[in-house]
Amino acid sequence: MDHPAPHNTDALFADIPERGTTDNLLRTAQQHHVALSSMADTKANIIITMSSIVLTLTLGRMNDPELRVSAITLGGFTMMALLLAILTVLPKYQPPKLRDGKLPPNFNLMFFGHFGQLSRERYLEEVSRALARDGSPYATWAGDIYSLGVYLANHKYRYLRWSYLFFLTGFMLACAEQGWRLLMH
Repeated sequence: MDHPAPHNTDALFADIPERGTTDNLLRTAQQHHVALSSMADTKANIIITMSSIVLTLTLGRMNDPELRVSAITLGGFTMMALLLAILTVLPKYQPPKLRDGKLPPNFNLMFFGHFGQLSRERYLEEVSRALARDGSPYATWAGDIYSLGVYLANHKYRYLRWSYLFFLTGFMLACAEQGWRLLMH
C-alpha cells in the first residue's frame, strides 16, 4: 500500500487555519474509528465464546448416528467462524523498518507500534516537528485516521463478516439437514 511521504502531505494541510472546527472534525473521526475497532473486538469475542460452546456441544454429539452429518457440518462451519473471529482480534503488526535513521513513508507517529521503535528523544523531536504551524498536526492526525480506517476495512471487519457468515451458514445447513431427515422419516 503506497502512502505519500510525510512532507508532501504536510503541504496539503499548510493553508488550513488552526481552529476548533477542524480539531473537532478530526477528533470525532478518530474517536469514531477507535469505537468501531472496539465494537469489532466485542463482536469477535461474542463469536469466539459462542463458537467455543457450540463446538464443545457438537463434538459431544458426533457419535450419535442421527446427528452425525449435522454435527460434522455445524462443527466444521463453527470451527471456521472461530478461527476467523480469532483473526479479527489477533494483532496484525509489523514494525516499520528504519533505514539510515529515516522514517518510512507509512510511519504513523500516533501508533505505538511505530513510534515504539524510536528513542524517547527522537520521538519527542518528531512530535515537535509534527506540531509545527504548517499543517503538520493535521497531516499527522489525518494520516492516523486513514491508518485506522484501512486497518478496520481490510482486516477487522472483513474477518468479522466472514466469521458471522460461517457461523450462520453452519447453523442453517445443520438445521436444513435435520429438517430433511425429519421429513424423510
